Amino acid sequence: MVNNMFYTMKSGKLYLIPCTLGDSSPELAIPRLVMETITDLNIFVVEKVRTARRYIRQVSSEKNINEITFLEMGKHTTENEISGYIKYLMEGKDVGILSEAGVPGIADPGSSLVKMAHENNLQVIPLTGPSSIMLALMAAGLNGQRFRFHGYLPINNSERTKTIQLLEKESEIHDETQVFIETPYRNMALLDDMLNYLNNKTRVCIATDITLPSEFISTRQVLEWKKNKPELHKRPTVFLLLAGKGK
Repeated sequence: MVNNMFYTMKSGKLYLIPCTLGDSSPELAIPRLVMETITDLNIFVVEKVRTARRYIRQVSSEKNINEITFLEMGKHTTENEISGYIKYLMEGKDVGILSEAGVPGIADPGSSLVKMAHENNLQVIPLTGPSSIMLALMAAGLNGQRFRFHGYLPINNSERTKTIQLLEKESEIHDETQVFIETPYRNMALLDDMLNYLNNKTRVCIATDITLPSEFISTRQVLEWKKNKPELHKRPTVFLLLAGKGK
């Protein structure tokens, strides 16, 4: 059991609150404990207030949205602004970080606030919910014992192709699954580069629209994908690869 005396006396708790991965009913993917926590909290750190409001209304229709304090945080939020958010916790108020999709802190700007909370001996409580990255890894049938997540690959074409080839080489050396994502409108450009520059026997998993009715998850060798390339434009997708041997 953790000794709560380790944490700052009378401080609030920082809850990491998962969100649905798309426009689906929260009841299908969000545990009851998460819904109850959302109902109880009145301070949320969010990327976009509009989408946060919509999600909270879906989860807790009886909650008065006008009583909620929304604190926006994105990749351009300064450390000084984040310090201001920490003050709520230091005053004994519980705060929830709410991701745009999936779980906070993973491919998400929430990690900056979590880091500062730990530096101030504040309690951080992660709540269970859908993570597209972990769900894709579970369903890929690749190496789930050794894997690495790289976030977004370079936008520049030449840099992206070099990175793809490097990831494949690292995968071959370490028998390691490489996981990455892309902005949905650039999915097809990334997929084209993968099919053009990866070994034909490298296995690639494409995990698209996870948890949605249009969900598509399939793992095939590059050669097979070349024969039947899926349409991924503007569809949230996780890409995974595990290097094959030979041509």
